[in-house]
Parts: sequence; C-alpha cells; structure tokens
Amino acid sequence: MNLGNNTIAAVSTAHGVGGVAVIRVSGTEAAPVCDKIFKGKTPVSCAQPYLMQYGSIKSLSGELIDRVLCVYMKGPHSYTGEDTVEIHCHGGIIVTEKVLGAVIEAGASLAAPGEFTKRAFLNGKIDLAEAEAVGDIINAETDLSLTEAVNRLGGTLSDEINKIRDEILDITAQILVTADYPEEDIDTETASGFAKMIKKALEYTEGLLETSKRGKFIKDGVKCALVGRPNTGKSSLLNALSGENKAIVTDIEGTTRDIVEQRIVEDGIVITLYDTAGIREGGEEIEKIGIKKSIDFIKEADICLAVMENGNINGEDMEILSLLKDKKHIVVLNKNDINDEDGGIEGETLSISAKTGAGLDILRKRIVELVTDGAKSSVERAMITNIRQKEALLRARENLRGALSTIEGGFPIDLAASDLENAASSLGEITGETVNDEIIDKIFSKFCLGK
Repeated sequence: MNLGNNTIAAVSTAHGVGGVAVIRVSGTEAAPVCDKIFKGKTPVSCAQPYLMQYGSIKSLSGELIDRVLCVYMKGPHSYTGEDTVEIHCHGGIIVTEKVLGAVIEAGASLAAPGEFTKRAFLNGKIDLAEAEAVGDIINAETDLSLTEAVNRLGGTLSDEINKIRDEILDITAQILVTADYPEEDIDTETASGFAKMIKKALEYTEGLLETSKRGKFIKDGVKCALVGRPNTGKSSLLNALSGENKAIVTDIEGTTRDIVEQRIVEDGIVITLYDTAGIREGGEEIEKIGIKKSIDFIKEADICLAVMENGNINGEDMEILSLLKDKKHIVVLNKNDINDEDGGIEGETLSISAKTGAGLDILRKRIVELVTDGAKSSVERAMITNIRQKEALLRARENLRGALSTIEGGFPIDLAASDLENAASSLGEITGETVNDEIIDKIFSKFCLGK
C-alpha cells in the first residue's frame, strides 16, 4: 500500500476544553511545515529531536494564535516512523482549531481517522494486531480490558500467532522437500512425525480460540436482559445489582414501559443490565409497545435473566421461559425473603432476594461464567478479542484439520502442504502479514481522528 507523500495533521487530544491540546503533524514535510508557523529560539527543522521548545504559533499573515510547546521527533524513531512534530497548545476549542488551521494553511493535509496508526503499521512500527490494541486501549472501560489491550500492544498475541505460523511454515517446508522425491514412499515414521507436528500447531490454535469466549466480553461487555411477567421484581433486581435506584419500583403492574439500562462490573467485565417491561397478555396500548420491545430485545441480549417470584410460578412464567429456549439464560427466583419454597422449575435456578441482597454475588458471577462458557483466560497471555481475529483462526484450524486428515489418510502429502500454506496465510491476516488493503482501510476507519 502506497503511503503517499503528503504530510498529515490532526488534533490528537479529545475535543473540548482542557489544560492542553496536542496537534500532531507527520510526514516528510512535517518540520518545514511547522517552520512556517512556529516562532521559537530554533526553527523546528533545526531543533534537537525529542526536546521540548517554547515559542509561538503565528498564522502565515503574522497573527499571533497561541504560546505553545513544540517537539520534533525524527523518523524512523517516532510513533508513525516518519518525521513527526507535536504542538502542545492551550486546550480551548477555538485556539485548538486555529492552531490546526494554521498547520493546514502551511501545507499539511487533514488526517483521516486512524491515519497516524495506519502509517505506523505500514512503516513496520507495529503489526495489525498491535494496531487494533491501540484502539482498544483508547476505548477500554475497565482495568481488565485496559491491561489486556496493553499486553496485546506489547506483542502477547502477535508472539503467539507468529510462533504457530512459523511452526506451520516449517512443517510445510519439510513436507515440500519430501514431496520432491516422489519415487520414495513416505514411511510410517515420517508420516507420524508430520502428523504430530500438525497436531501441536492445531492444539495451539484451538487454545487461542478458547480465549475468544472471554476476550470478546472483556472488550465489548455483556448485554444482560431482565425479563419476566409484571411485579416479579425485575426493576428491584436491577437496582440491587447496580446499587442505584435507576428503575422506578411500584406495586402497580406495567410500571416499566421502556427499557432501562444500568452498568455494573464483575470479574473485570462490563455487564449492562436492561430492565424490560413485564410480559403479559392485555394491558393498554403504551404497555403493549413496551412488551413488544421486551420480546424483541431478547434476541439482542447475550444472556437473559428470567425473573420469577419464588413460590408463585404460573403459566405466564412458563410461556416467557419458552421464549428463552434458544438463548443463554438463568432462571432467577426472586423474593426468597418472603417465600423460600422450591420454585418447581426444572434445571438450574438461583434463589435470591433483591430486597435483602441474598444470592446477588452468586448471580453476578454466574452471568460471567455462562456467557464465557466458564473460560478463565488470563490477561497475561494472548487473547482473541474481535471477530476478525476469530474468523482467521477458525479458517486456520480447518486447514490444519484438513492437512492432518491428508497425512493420516495416506493421501499425497503435497495436498497437506496446500492446506498448511492456507493456514499460515490465515494466521498472517491477524498480524497483517497477508491481509489485503481493503481490510486494512476498514480497520483503521474505525479509529478516532488524530490517532
């Protein structure tokens, strides 16, 4: 992919009022562009790299815009791998826009979303998995999601992927050498050796795939819908789990008309609770709209809590439960402070009291266990966190299985080599070794402007 010769600029700090704003300029003309507008003791292009310099930003017409600090970072020892200048000005909205406008007037082009990180990738400063981690660091909402993303930026995932890929390429090379001598039959020991190596690569690949069950929710969080008939305590449960009186609680059926949401954090994962309207037959027109929203939202949720009244299960509860047959769910028997009888529901149930808090800690942990299938991946090791990476691993796994079947079935080994090459190519998509330009553009278009 051609980087082009243009020098780009953008505000790299958040939009709004603050103490300091940073305008980043990157490209071959970064220093000459800034020389036109920065007035300090030394021109930017002659300044000592990586040393802050105090001065002023003036427009090309000579208007004083702001007093700033300016630093020149000479490529390739910069974030993008190119000559880069950062201007640290005051953080007001107008002053920031005027400083950026002066940089653009001096000859820079406005950067596209994610273009600085894209240049870092294309210049070999980071690979694609590490670049995706940059975006995840910015968007991290918990300590756990931040730690996991920082580890990926440090290469935990890339190292694992490269390790598997190198082993696959090594196996492929050995098989191709063997295939160059078709007059010699492959003995059982040689075939067994190839199969053993492929199984090892397959084991590593499947191990990484297992981390995706937890990794996705560490990064994106969990949607958890509280569903049930009116007055089973859904709103009280949302308030109890979150520790806030977010949802209105009354004894009047149909109080909740629209979906109310509240976030909690459990085991480092953000769980967004959605209190939905009580599902029942009848009700006025507005309530019916809320009930339809509740039923529709079940499809969107990662997990549902079927909230029922302990000791008071009826046919409506069973009908609601039938809506959840294809959805991960937990049957929550509420109000055990009033009635602690067995609910009479087959399968796993959790008896709790939204009023007293009994059983709530167990419920929080069970939500995480259910959505992650009990996976207990450590953030200190590599973790798959997005669908692109997962799909690439799934393709690699299928190719490895195909190669193994070829070897164990006694088929021509060059067929196995073809599957192995495809597996290596799929793994290369994760780090960017074999990814196409369209995918690269799509990934970086999701980044914020200035990063």
